[in-house]
Amino acid sequence: MGHTILYLFTIILSIMSISAMSTTATAAVSSVVGRVAVVTGGNKGIGYHIALQLASSGLFEHVILGCRNAALGADAVTRIQKELQSKTKGRTNVDCWPLIIGDKVSHESFCASMEDRFGKMDLLVNNAGIAYKNADPTPFNIQCQPTLDINFRGTVDFTETMLPLLRRGQDARMVNVASMAGGLRQLQSNQFKDKFSSDALTMSELRQLVDQFQSNVMDGTHIENGWGSSNYGMSKLALIAATKVWARNEMNHTVKVNCCCPGYCDTDMTSHKGPRHPSEGAKNAILPATMQNCPTGQYFSNYEISQW
Repeated sequence: MGHTILYLFTIILSIMSISAMSTTATAAVSSVVGRVAVVTGGNKGIGYHIALQLASSGLFEHVILGCRNAALGADAVTRIQKELQSKTKGRTNVDCWPLIIGDKVSHESFCASMEDRFGKMDLLVNNAGIAYKNADPTPFNIQCQPTLDINFRGTVDFTETMLPLLRRGQDARMVNVASMAGGLRQLQSNQFKDKFSSDALTMSELRQLVDQFQSNVMDGTHIENGWGSSNYGMSKLALIAATKVWARNEMNHTVKVNCCCPGYCDTDMTSHKGPRHPSEGAKNAILPATMQNCPTGQYFSNYEISQW
């Protein structure tokens, strides 16, 4: 009996030793690599200015732009590097990697590259997204799935793929770039408002709600069923709801998850009609990405925590 107890005790000590070594190794990797930030859609507009401000902050050794367009991405990297040189803060390495939000193979390839190069990630800014312009002749019901597939489903899939790396990060954070268009007020049904804002909402249930909206759009019953009248607005509402789900789910992993509205900015997406410069809009993402004593599960707008 005594030998058995001693044997079990030896095994327990070995497991504890391996666990401690793993933790130490992870910390050592973080120390050597430095802090790593990823910005999706970082080649232009608000995403570009988020990447530039992160690279200029002195808080990250590496800023990776995830871009669909390689040429625009390379140009963005060159411009950021020039800005860093002029500010004598050239110690941050800036790079652009191919990434197509909504393409699972692309998500997995990006994640594998991050694993091989850095072994972890400290900040993920989900900025990539699409919006059909008001003058676009594409029928409303045809616009629905592409909008939801990129702004919500693709972003969720990419994030879930990257979360294991983010959990290894130092003071790990996620910021999702949403919109004022994603407010709960767009929903005509109080039942839907309660479901989306529920503290018990799961990601699976959220996906089902989004699928239900798309189904109702396709059969032309979304308005009478109490949904909003904007595909883009619903995609951003779902992203805000996802932010709150992740914030609850990641508490044990100490990942802080927030979202923001950059405001109505002068970008390609708004046909340059927005009054706010994208560098100012970017600051709404920079705040939860870099602030001390960062909260989690919050919606930032106009440089402060706001009501959803």
